Amino acid sequence: MGNGEFIDALRRDGEEKVKTICQEAEAEAARIRGDAAERISLIRENLGRTHFIALNEQTGTIVSEADRQGRLILLSAEKELSDRLYAATIKALARLREDRYPEVFDALAHEIPHHNWQVVRVNPHDEELARQYFPCSEIISEECITGGLDVIDREGKIRVVNTFEKRLENAWIEILPELIKGVYGKIAECGVPEKN
Repeated sequence: MGNGEFIDALRRDGEEKVKTICQEAEAEAARIRGDAAERISLIRENLGRTHFIALNEQTGTIVSEADRQGRLILLSAEKELSDRLYAATIKALARLREDRYPEVFDALAHEIPHHNWQVVRVNPHDEELARQYFPCSEIISEECITGGLDVIDREGKIRVVNTFEKRLENAWIEILPELIKGVYGKIAECGVPEKN
């Protein structure tokens, strides 16, 4: 083999080695790019999950806060409605005096236990009735009493309140849900959905 052939052989051998090195480098680069793409995909997937989880948490927090605020607004509105219904009902108590009131007063007076009552508080229109039932007691007129009576013993230790107002106060917790239900029914008749 001559020098020329030897050089050609070395060149071919060198070119083959360069070609092999390039192919190996290309393969390694492809592998590295594939690994990088796979890691980027995993990072995106994890980031997507993280964003999804964070988004769900934020959405949950926002919805929870909106629900809480909605409940507070509803409770406030129902409290205001309750107060208005109570005030309207107190005003309506005067109608209980219109029909057979002496019989109603008699029934209320008989519910009071027998005792030495010192003071009897009644509506100004009921002073004469109160004197009939409690002739030895001091009768005090109170505009704030619509009907019924409030009695106190001599020592001021025993008191029995049997007024329309007190009876309404005691029954209010049972009356209110029916009144509110009626109000919501009227609202529904006007096209607004009824409260659940």
